[in-house]
Amino acid sequence: MIAAVTARTAPVLEQGKAWIEGRSARERLLLGVLALVGLAAVGWYGVIQPLAAARRDAVERIALYESLQARLRSAPSGAVQPASPPVSGPLIDAVRQGASQQSLTVEIAGDGARVTATATDTRFDSAAAFVDALERGGITVSSLQLTATGQPGVVDLTLMATRP
Repeated sequence: MIAAVTARTAPVLEQGKAWIEGRSARERLLLGVLALVGLAAVGWYGVIQPLAAARRDAVERIALYESLQARLRSAPSGAVQPASPPVSGPLIDAVRQGASQQSLTVEIAGDGARVTATATDTRFDSAAAFVDALERGGITVSSLQLTATGQPGVVDLTLMATRP
């Protein structure tokens, strides 16, 4: 009984096979060529192009990280950055400006002396650039918490900034 069930083909396949056998040799050849062109298009646009784009992105990121690593290795030991001028104006405005320069959407709270900034689902490189921009602008980042979100390269950022 089981052998009889597995030997039967689906009625749709039988109808399709009969339809193809009813075509002339020239039509079958053209249908075969059409199927090959369709498979080639799906392979090119559905597999090869996305993989090539992902490879290009990876190569760019690797080049960026290698250049940063080379800069770190070439820096003299114990190098100190030149002192930045003190922050003028309200601290909360300086933090807001630093976030806008990095195109981050940040929730900012605090008073004149301490500011807490929180950003969710932000790219790690944007978060690192934001913190770097704050410190280069003369703001002290007294605490920093980066939490992975589960998506590659995406973090939640919470920091506390104070005047130097």
